Amino acid sequence: MAGMLFFQCSTDQKTYRIAGTVEEPQHEIIRTITDILNQSLRDSIHIKSSIGMAASLDSLEAGLVDFAIVDNLSDLTDNVRTIIPLYPQILHVLHRRSESYETIESLLVNNKIYAGAKGSGTYRFVRSLMRQYGLSARRVTFVSDLELFEADVIFSFTDLLSNDELRDLSDYELFSFDDVENYGKGSLVEGLCTIYPQFEPYILAKDVYGDYTKKPILTLRVGAVLVGNAQLPKEVVYDIVQALDENKQRINNINPLLYDFSGVFDPANLNYKLHEGSRNYLNRYEPSFLEKYAEVFSVIISIFVALASAFFTITSWQRTKKKNKIDVYYQKIVRIRAEVEHLTDPPSANKLIKAIKNIQEETIELVVREKLLADETFSIFLNLSKLVTEEIKEKKSTLLKV
Repeated sequence: MAGMLFFQCSTDQKTYRIAGTVEEPQHEIIRTITDILNQSLRDSIHIKSSIGMAASLDSLEAGLVDFAIVDNLSDLTDNVRTIIPLYPQILHVLHRRSESYETIESLLVNNKIYAGAKGSGTYRFVRSLMRQYGLSARRVTFVSDLELFEADVIFSFTDLLSNDELRDLSDYELFSFDDVENYGKGSLVEGLCTIYPQFEPYILAKDVYGDYTKKPILTLRVGAVLVGNAQLPKEVVYDIVQALDENKQRINNINPLLYDFSGVFDPANLNYKLHEGSRNYLNRYEPSFLEKYAEVFSVIISIFVALASAFFTITSWQRTKKKNKIDVYYQKIVRIRAEVEHLTDPPSANKLIKAIKNIQEETIELVVREKLLADETFSIFLNLSKLVTEEIKEKKSTLLKV
């Protein structure tokens, strides 16, 4: 377990913790991460050792730490999120030199198997192989860390073995899952990668381990990833990924397997969901929603403007058409007004008054029937008809006095 303290510029100090380990290269990776974050984010990091990836994951699950390095095979949980992939771990399968094995089943049956701690990704992988081959638990015996060199077969996802480790394992030789010539032709490792999509085939080249690899060894690899609590602030995680990416050369130099470490990665095969802060960092150069669909919005706006223009044109045309209908009656009133000065007797005046009344009734009926607007034009018509009616009545009054 490890404590990771991020001291903010404010008076509040938020404490984060990372699970450490005595195993390599995780130990050196954690120390390097510590240095990078101390220098880049001006934070203080304290490392307290743990033992193995399984214990680190348990500590993370229990809330004792906030970050840990685990393999990409560990048990799924909603409380854990991937921060960033670190390096590939190679599956080393070793068996006693005195024995010869051709199949996975022959490796497991009636043998003492070392597969790491219970709950580790390696242990779960071996148990999965047992289920796949229909092997009951009584046919396979697992041994603990303390009994490592009593094991007949050793399964271990690690980085490249050191010379010291190879000397300790001098009684063992490496098992190849298939002939390298079969790779790309439906080999056993390709079948396993279909079942376990987190895996990738891996070839240990000839002579990479001296006498241990007199011929190429076809095996598997799976990623080791930095994970964190799902509740970690996305801003903190973003800053961590950014700092590690900007200092990736230091991480690349830790171990040959970390040569491809980068803040740019494909999250498709990650066992744990990607933390939102990491996703934001990956998508930092992605166009915004408006930028991404700018052309679509431009077309939509153009269509909207065209429709609005068409609507305005149609509305204006309809308004003009309705106005013209009122104007017809307006002109009738004007013609009647021109006849007022030529009136010679009261009966003629009464006919004009009746004609105006008929026009008013027709106009009101038209407004109702055609749903015309009682706008300014209609008001002028009513005022004009009232004015002309008054002029006719005055003329009639004058004629009656004669």
